[in-house]
Amino acid sequence: MDSTTADIESRRRAATQSLDANHRSQFGQYFTPAPVAQFMASLIKRPRGGKHLSILDPGAGIGSLSAALLSRLKGRGDVTAYEFDHAFQSGLKETLSAHPGKHVILQRDFIEEAVLDVATGKAEGGRFDAVILNPPYKKINTDSKHRLLLRKLGLETSNLYTCFLACSIALCKPGAQVVAIIPRSWMNGLYFLPFRHWLLRHAAVTHIHLFDSRDRAFKDDGVLQENVIVRLVVGGSQDSVEVSSSRDQTFADLKRQAVPFSAVVTPGDEQMFVHVPSPGTASTEGLPGRPLREIGLDVCTGPVVDFRLRDYLRPEPCDGSVPLLYSTHFNGHFEWPRPSRKPNAIMVNENTRGWLMPAGCYVVLRRFTSKEETRRVVAYLLNDNALPGSLVGFENHLNVIHQDRHGLDPKVARGIAAYLNSQAVDDYFRTFSGHTQVNATDLRRLRYPTIAELRKLGDQLEEEGRRGTPDSGRSRNAKGAAERAIRSVSPRNL
Repeated sequence: MDSTTADIESRRRAATQSLDANHRSQFGQYFTPAPVAQFMASLIKRPRGGKHLSILDPGAGIGSLSAALLSRLKGRGDVTAYEFDHAFQSGLKETLSAHPGKHVILQRDFIEEAVLDVATGKAEGGRFDAVILNPPYKKINTDSKHRLLLRKLGLETSNLYTCFLACSIALCKPGAQVVAIIPRSWMNGLYFLPFRHWLLRHAAVTHIHLFDSRDRAFKDDGVLQENVIVRLVVGGSQDSVEVSSSRDQTFADLKRQAVPFSAVVTPGDEQMFVHVPSPGTASTEGLPGRPLREIGLDVCTGPVVDFRLRDYLRPEPCDGSVPLLYSTHFNGHFEWPRPSRKPNAIMVNENTRGWLMPAGCYVVLRRFTSKEETRRVVAYLLNDNALPGSLVGFENHLNVIHQDRHGLDPKVARGIAAYLNSQAVDDYFRTFSGHTQVNATDLRRLRYPTIAELRKLGDQLEEEGRRGTPDSGRSRNAKGAAERAIRSVSPRNL
């Protein structure tokens, strides 16, 4: 690390330490470490013929990204840096002054000014050749100022980072290069569907970088967030995508692989989910089969939102109550009742009955995983005789696979649990879903074997896995039997 980079790193750490946790949470500020900044800068191609690049760095902080790019361009770049927070103005000025060029620092609301420039025609034809950004990460309400502003660009979005990225693209010249480090959440789910449509209509994706460990991109800040680095070309023609990965911000084990765009966004997919195949993995084309609803089943999030029904929750089963299941009841194996801070039961009355489901055989998945969890998808089989009573409550942090809001055929349920816990499904799910949650929408879109194949799989598992743990679906014997049975029942799904 050269002396200039060391100075910036020292400045970055000081700025990080100066922010308390509440301030960082409020503004979503996490500063880019030097190795990450240098890797991002390396993705921007140098101009030919001595041309200077007009560079945009929105949410610049103390200027780590600008400095990395200016070092790479060797003086052939002029930066416009937006930073609203007064606390970082002197550090940003000091960083940029160390590099030749005409650099401008604007202490203004970037989103507001960008939308105004577009609306008034000031940005017509584009102002910037390159953008490098680490935007703030923060959810925004439906009626927030920034969300209303983005609607003027024809975009509905729910997070500041997508606002920053969209506004940056809107200010760019055709062919401009955009490199951003952002959360992976935009790649799937309904909340970011309008953003995916907008983004892929306005820019071509040319590079996506994955960090194999989700807490390593900003490890100094203790950020538990799966981030990706993405390179875009504004108005570009979509071609193949280079995918790279590394365990952490050192990039010591960097791997690269070029994949067709069809492996990233499935042709004809209305949801436009963005898949990111890890370099070196076999299949990137997804799983054959049919979506869940097409085989007559569905999935829902647990209907019980506990704080709304707090008066009816009970720590232990009692007269007039039925079982209430939380994620904690599916921790490695199914156990109910389980001693914990969570209730084990809910009273049945006119206020709660509509949120309960008939007792039966269900496949249950936790919506959120811990950082120690080695798998994205963890499915549990809830047998129809596992609980007393005729009703059961599923708390909102669970996903429940059902048939018309009732239980499943036990053999089909066993087959689904085994299929979801298979390595093939886990490998596929990793290509489009981050660590933090498994959405019902993702499970609904996943492709499954037919009901007949699932029932046959359940039959084989019942025969092969008798010595496993039937209600967890995750014992070593059961998992091995599942992999063998899946291959024999429906090899097309693997």
